[in-house]
Amino acid sequence: MNTKADKMRYQTNKTGYSLILLGLAISIVALFSIITPPAIIPNFGIAVEILINIVLLLVTFLAAERCKTYSRGWALTSFVIAAIHVLRIFYMPTILVAKGQLTGFQFMMIVIYLLSAATCIVFGALITLRKHAILMKHLRELGE
Repeated sequence: MNTKADKMRYQTNKTGYSLILLGLAISIVALFSIITPPAIIPNFGIAVEILINIVLLLVTFLAAERCKTYSRGWALTSFVIAAIHVLRIFYMPTILVAKGQLTGFQFMMIVIYLLSAATCIVFGALITLRKHAILMKHLRELGE
């Protein structure tokens, strides 16, 4: 009997959970990097960026909680969340840099933050998928 896999039945997926939460925290830093520079002129696009981020924060937190219990579906949902973070680069930050409201350095930092957030979420999801497969194989062997 695989005792390591058997322990997974009673222990949470701390690594995947922590990585997804780290991605969530980095995305908050990215949001504030987008909306707080003094040259930014608030408009409807900024409001949409904030609303998108609020929804992403809620869904990301839910995904982290579900991945903590080895949920395959929410691990796959985490990939979608990571893709949305990558796509966010091409929305408000690109518009703001084109308008001259962000410097090239600020834009690059935002890109780094969003890519880092997406990377953390992807790795958290991959770890969850791997552990989910191990746990399901073990449960099939036990006949549960």
